[in-house]
Amino acid sequence: MNSIKLRIRLTSDSFVKVAGIISNSVILAANVYLIGTGIQGGLRARKQERISQTLHTTAEIASAVAGLTKVIVDSLGKQYAET
Repeated sequence: MNSIKLRIRLTSDSFVKVAGIISNSVILAANVYLIGTGIQGGLRARKQERISQTLHTTAEIASAVAGLTKVIVDSLGKQYAET
């Protein structure tokens, strides 16, 4: 089996460059995570807003139906009272 010798020469400049690359990689990973969670939060907020609008519309329709039903019942009650 052949053995491979690997020499790494670490100078102060190369150490600083490697540290900078690692630091930038960590910052990039953190930014990717924050952007991802921001997008998720935006989608969640839009979904909640859509649900809220649907519930509000449903409540308005139910109120209108209740008002119409009251008018019809009152009208029918007056007709039966007259006869």
